[in-house]
Amino acid sequence: MRLKSALWSCLSGIVVFGAVAFSPVQAQHAFNDADKAVEYRQKALSLMQNNFAYLGDMVKGDMEFDGEIFKARAADFSALSAMPWIGFSQTGAMPGNNSDALPAIWDNWDDFMQRAESFQQDAAALAAAAESGDQGDIRKAFMAAAKNCKACHDQYKD
Repeated sequence: MRLKSALWSCLSGIVVFGAVAFSPVQAQHAFNDADKAVEYRQKALSLMQNNFAYLGDMVKGDMEFDGEIFKARAADFSALSAMPWIGFSQTGAMPGNNSDALPAIWDNWDDFMQRAESFQQDAAALAAAAESGDQGDIRKAFMAAAKNCKACHDQYKD
């Protein structure tokens, strides 16, 4: 009985530890250091750019429009649009040797975060337009997202 009780106690501790170790809050801030936060945001932004450029080639007519591929890429772009921002909020993750991020981000944090939120809304609108299949709506949504990208880059990227 004693062994059973000790075993149960140990298993309970593992379950509690597991719940704490893998909580969403921990996952949001799971950077070992500021360099990892910068790397994370850069990779997320790079994936977003790759998808957006592919969508742009279809919108501009540089490649044949394929509605199914466009929907999938727009959905990926929308999902990715929420990812990079946590990498900007990590302590010490301000611009450094390996970043094009300007100090203006942290000087104008509320504006930057508002732009990030607007960008996510634009990305979701693009994914919704892609679902509709209406190329006029798709183009309009794409251009809105592109305008938002450019405005943020003009203000906050070197």
